[in-house]
Formats: sequence, C-alpha cells, structure tokens
Amino acid sequence: MNQARTIFGLLIMIFFAIPILFGIIWAVGFTQAVVSPKTLSQLPGEIIAELPTLLDGVMLAAQDEDSDMDYNTRTWLNAVAATRTTPAQVLRETGLNNWLEKELGGSLAALGEIMNGKSSARAVWLDFKPLKAAFNHPAMEGWLVRVLENLPACSAGEAEAWKRFLDNTDSCDSPPPCRPEEIPGSALALVIRERMARDIPDQVNILKDAHFPRRNVNLARTITSFAYLLFLIPAAFILLGALVGARSKSHFFRWSGAATMVGGGLVLALSSLVKGVIPWAMRIGPLEHPSRFPQWQGVLADHMEGLALIISRHFMTPVITLAGGVCIVGLLLFAFSYTFARESVS
Repeated sequence: MNQARTIFGLLIMIFFAIPILFGIIWAVGFTQAVVSPKTLSQLPGEIIAELPTLLDGVMLAAQDEDSDMDYNTRTWLNAVAATRTTPAQVLRETGLNNWLEKELGGSLAALGEIMNGKSSARAVWLDFKPLKAAFNHPAMEGWLVRVLENLPACSAGEAEAWKRFLDNTDSCDSPPPCRPEEIPGSALALVIRERMARDIPDQVNILKDAHFPRRNVNLARTITSFAYLLFLIPAAFILLGALVGARSKSHFFRWSGAATMVGGGLVLALSSLVKGVIPWAMRIGPLEHPSRFPQWQGVLADHMEGLALIISRHFMTPVITLAGGVCIVGLLLFAFSYTFARESVS
C-alpha cells in the first residue's frame, strides 16, 4: 500500500506539480518584466543606443562578397557606405536620434508612470511631427542625393522601372538600385523622402482604447500580485503529491522541498542558458522563415545579437531572480524536514 502511494505521489509531482511550477515561474517572471518601470524607462534608451551599431554592421555586411544579400540590397548599401557618412551621423544630424531618445523614450516613461500609479491615466501622445521634419532636414536631403550619386547608371530597363516607380504614387516598392541620368538627384531624393513620410500620422495616442482607471492606481503592482496568486496552483499539486506519497511529516516536507527545488532549478538552469543560446537561435530561428524581405534575414541575424542580449537581459533577470527564490524556498522546506522525528503518518 505504501509503495503504491509513493508511486502515485511521485507521478503527481512529475506530471503535474513540477511542470505547472515551471510554467508559472516563467509567466510571473515575464509579467514582472513587462510591467516593470525599469523596463519601460531603460529598455527603449538601450535599444536606441544600440541602433547605430546595428546599422553600421549592416553597412559592413554589404561589402562582404560571401553574404547571402541580393544584388539590389547590396548595391543600395554600397552606395550608402560610399557616402562616408555613418548611419549614426545621419541619425544625429537630422534629429532622428533626438526624437528616438526624447519623444519615444519619454512617451514610454509616461506610460510606465501611469502603470505604476505615479500619474493618473491620460492620453499619452507620441508626436511624429519631429520625425517627419527629420525627413525634410537638409542633412537628410544631402545624404540621399549623395547615395543616389553613388549608384550605377541605369540601363534602359531600369530607367523604365524608375519611371513606373515615380508615376505610381501609391507604390510601396523599393526604387531600382541605379541612377537615372535624365532626372536630377534632388528630385529623386524629394520623391523618396515624401514616400517615407506620407503614411506617418502627426500624432498617435499610445493609450487609445485603453481602459485605465482615472485615479492613480498602481496597475503594475496589482497585476504582479495577481500573478503571484498563480503559485497557488502548483502549490496545491505539490501539497497533494506530498500528502499522497509521504509516510511521515519529515517525508512530507522533504517531498515538498524537493519538488519545489526541481521546478525552480529547471527554470534557473534554462534561463541562465538563454543568453548563450541567443546567437545560435538568431541564425536558425524566426529570421530564417520565408518573408517579404528574405535578403535582410541573414544580415539582421548577424548583427542583432546586441539588441537581443539587451532585451533578454531585461526579460530574463526577473525570471532568474524568481527561480532562485523558489529554489531557496524548496531548500528551506527540505532542510525543515529534518526537524521532525521519523514517525509514520497514519
């Protein structure tokens, strides 16, 4: 009878308690990361700071003859590289970098204040007018003209493709990678800048249709508190498995502690490996499936490691911390089991 109870209790732990605890730790950890004021305030700035490095890496990739980049993309990127103006300089001179840091970062910080109860709910507007103004900046015009000047001359067929591109104002296709001799570069640059800015609205309310309480409410804390209640589910299965399988009070706490440590330890080990797996995963993961922009897949996979590491650090740290806490709880339960005499449970 005791052997059957032990086997049944072990099955409950293996197939219910530990897998549920494993999933809950991940869910609660990610929830903490999403609503964390640190994530909303710091993550955008870190991503923005990494963008110039990503763009510079893409420029270097265009010069690699062994890359999988197609001819059109390589030609455009080589023309960009030939201007001797780095993407970071373009971002800075046109004001794009300033817009990313102040406007985008500020709007997300305001969202974080609302979610953490530091400010009452209100419309949080993301102003795109400075972004559209950056497309009309003289530095942007001059840079585009230089890029076009570095393109090879168009063949007859490519010249016709340029004509169709200019005539079709609703087209979202990329222009041909060549320079039509009969059209001034400034006119071409103007068309490209207008196409880039035409579908961008002046302002967007990032809280549109969001039903936040009008008074100051710490939604982040509320959401996190409800998320922690999810731990009652694996706790119930651990309790059930320990009650069924244990033959004494000491065994009960030992079973509970062991199952808790196993669930937390699995998450701790897996989450700690994620950072090292990212470069490999970027090569064979989502970027490798067919898309509208297959020419960019390999390039982005090679140079997005920095961005992926930044994002994973913000989202994995709460998971690692939580898993470590669960392991400590399990260890305490396991150690506490030795304070009981080994009397049998009736």
